[in-house]
Amino acid sequence: MALHGPAHLLDAGELAAMTSLFRRLTPGIRHAPLGDATWRRLASGPDTDFCAAWATSDALEDGHPDEVIAYAQVTRMPADEVWVAELVVEPDHQDQLVHLGAPLLTRALKGSGQHTHYWVSDPTPGHLEVVARLGLHDHRILQQMKRPLPLDAPAELRGLETRPFVVGEDEDVLLEVNRRAFASHPDQGHMTRAQLDERMHQSWFDPRGCLLTEIDGQVAGFCWTKLFDDYDPPLGEIHIIGVDPAFAGRGLGPRLVVAGLEYLAGRGAREGVLFVEGDNDGARAMYDRLGFEVTRTDRAFATSLHG
Repeated sequence: MALHGPAHLLDAGELAAMTSLFRRLTPGIRHAPLGDATWRRLASGPDTDFCAAWATSDALEDGHPDEVIAYAQVTRMPADEVWVAELVVEPDHQDQLVHLGAPLLTRALKGSGQHTHYWVSDPTPGHLEVVARLGLHDHRILQQMKRPLPLDAPAELRGLETRPFVVGEDEDVLLEVNRRAFASHPDQGHMTRAQLDERMHQSWFDPRGCLLTEIDGQVAGFCWTKLFDDYDPPLGEIHIIGVDPAFAGRGLGPRLVVAGLEYLAGRGAREGVLFVEGDNDGARAMYDRLGFEVTRTDRAFATSLHG
């Protein structure tokens, strides 16, 4: 086999080879190998920093391009100082995870900045050995939770009055509620206007799916959703739930979740998904009561690099 990279741009042939690898991976891991299937735009677009490395099988006798068996990348959106590192290895070569993953991530990380988070879904001992070899440390644990839609919620949780986000008017208030709601969160509480603008320019953004609720003329909380109608079945995500601490104790959290799920079901979603911090016992209990079940655990390992 041969190692390739680091590369800051993938050509058409390389993208096709990565696509083939990802298609072989997706059925087994039950989710897009590199997040919300955005790797293609990240690899070829000018709106992000990007670096990749990959491994191919031995040369084939018929002269066809070698098959990609492992791939690593680091990406960063312009408004975000944190880089995200990811690694995928073909199932038939999982026994080589450490020997492939460590050098590929090392190559890819040469193109990243000082703050890098390596995300792993349901990490195995092999992943942890890669982490050890790279000198990374634990940073975050996220649990993915899912439930079928529509939701038959109790009457007391339905009927919350909400309104859609208004582009050009609600950015500052959403950021302020988000800042107050996630004041102690390592990442979410520091979202900037530039980062918000980047998210609003993504293909999945729909202001109708960002639901704001008001009390006495003030935005008390919001439920920001995503709809992935290209999934089978269509998938709806609760992207962010934020409640201003000034309005805590009024049961807004579960009612906002229900409002978001009802909106997504109305748009055709047949499955609801969200992510909860591994140490947020209160939120986890709320989602348990709403019928969500943990389907995978994602861990982030962090490092500081100069490059």
